[in-house]
Amino acid sequence: MQAPRVFSSLVARNLGRRGAHHGSHPVATINDLPCPQGNWKTHYDAKQRKYNAQLAFGIGALIGTIIFGKAAGMLEFHGDIPDRPADIPSYK
Repeated sequence: MQAPRVFSSLVARNLGRRGAHHGSHPVATINDLPCPQGNWKTHYDAKQRKYNAQLAFGIGALIGTIIFGKAAGMLEFHGDIPDRPADIPSYK
């Protein structure tokens, strides 16, 4: 009589655990975090100089592409509005 009760309590207890094991590791503290060093302004200025150069290059490439495309006839901006609609015979 006693064996089924002990067996069922062991099974119920072990089903809830799922056999997980959390290894022991040292607890992280605030002293483990990196602390800033050096002058932030020089690092910031260097990054901004790089980002501004990339921005200027991108804008120059966009403008150069538009000018080349317009000069070569590959781009059409459709800025001219016709006075009256086109006469297309197949639409009648």
